[in-house]
Amino acid sequence: MSQPHTGHRERLRERFLTEGLDAFPEHNILELLLFYALPQKDTNPLAHKLLDTFGTLSGVLDAAPEELARVDGVGRNTAALLSLMPALFRRYKLSGSRRDQPLDSAEKAGEYLLPLFAGLKNEVAYLVCLDAKCKPLCCRRLSEGTVNAAQIGTRKVVEMALAFNASSVI
Repeated sequence: MSQPHTGHRERLRERFLTEGLDAFPEHNILELLLFYALPQKDTNPLAHKLLDTFGTLSGVLDAAPEELARVDGVGRNTAALLSLMPALFRRYKLSGSRRDQPLDSAEKAGEYLLPLFAGLKNEVAYLVCLDAKCKPLCCRRLSEGTVNAAQIGTRKVVEMALAFNASSVI
């Protein structure tokens, strides 16, 4: 006689591969992600516990690793995987940005930079060096501050702009 959860992981993975993630409730999304941190464990109860603790999927993914580790059943691997997601999303969005597209308007610059700030809790300052056609040469984090301020040193901006032979900066 088979257990009621026999094949559950495979069914959930297959459902994702055929239907996508849009129809999944948050606990199933989290459960699917937790499969990769906890390969031999029923992840459904932990998914529910995390959602009960942090309220939403974004609340779980935005939680600090130390906060996640306070939830019974969350170890270092699980906390690391969950904490990795927002940073991975930012990099994904940035790498998908068209680097050859000129940032010649506030709207285009905002579109380009917005993914870098997703899920951050503190102020962060970035510098984008542009060529003569306003195409990005580089995008580097200058500083991270507190919840309401980040210091930017003029010298660092000038040095970076000169290093990349930038015509202008954002």
